[in-house]
Amino acid sequence: MKRVALTLAGAMLLALLPVSVGGCNITCGCSSTPDPNWTPPPITADEAAIYGAKAAGVPVMTAQLAGGLAGRQFYETTAANAVALVDAESGMVLEVVLTDRMPNDDTVSTASSDAQTAAETFVHRNTGLSTEGFTVSVRVMHQAGVAAYEVAWNDPTKFQVLVNASTGAVFAFVDLRMQLNLTAPIVGRARATETAVAALGVPGETVTSADLTIDFGSGDSQVSSWSIGLGVPSATQADVYEHGALVSVDAVTGQATIVKS
Repeated sequence: MKRVALTLAGAMLLALLPVSVGGCNITCGCSSTPDPNWTPPPITADEAAIYGAKAAGVPVMTAQLAGGLAGRQFYETTAANAVALVDAESGMVLEVVLTDRMPNDDTVSTASSDAQTAAETFVHRNTGLSTEGFTVSVRVMHQAGVAAYEVAWNDPTKFQVLVNASTGAVFAFVDLRMQLNLTAPIVGRARATETAVAALGVPGETVTSADLTIDFGSGDSQVSSWSIGLGVPSATQADVYEHGALVSVDAVTGQATIVKS
């Protein structure tokens, strides 16, 4: 599976073509050789969409079957500004990312106790999981120009919740009980855009697109990045852009790579 795409959609469906949503797209480019012995997973796309929507706290999501890690298949369930990964065999929600709540600066305005309360509320309300009997740890993370609290239940780590240190909003949840190498993105869209503009360094740049990509196809771990499209206004028409550029910004480390200039 190459990519996951956020989309505005009201119906649950199984789609094998890329889908996208304005403002924050998630794209999935999945290719595979047809297998005559292939059988559908136990969890259907409609069921995965229901599980993902509950965990993300949104009314409805769409579901798309794709590759995963360690030989397991995931459903990518998507809605506007939300994506959830659902295990295709068990129906477990393995990860939730709420892109409109991700941190965009390094400000810490939320107390650690409030971050823990927000994380506990999210786990109990959205996933129905119990944290009883686990040791909880809370730490503030400063990386890639943003700040977030990591609230984790250990023995060893079972669940992880990331909280925006500036707003106090939960923006990511990861279930690590299957010991899969999942790492939620932390850099928000606005911060990624600033990084992309600075990396290209062309006067008059205008952002034309900002897409969050979650990739499992290049290794045994999750890779999340923002694909930022940039354009320069035409000399004759201010609303027409030319010389399009594309910059990839790692959503965990903040590293920028110019893909096209």
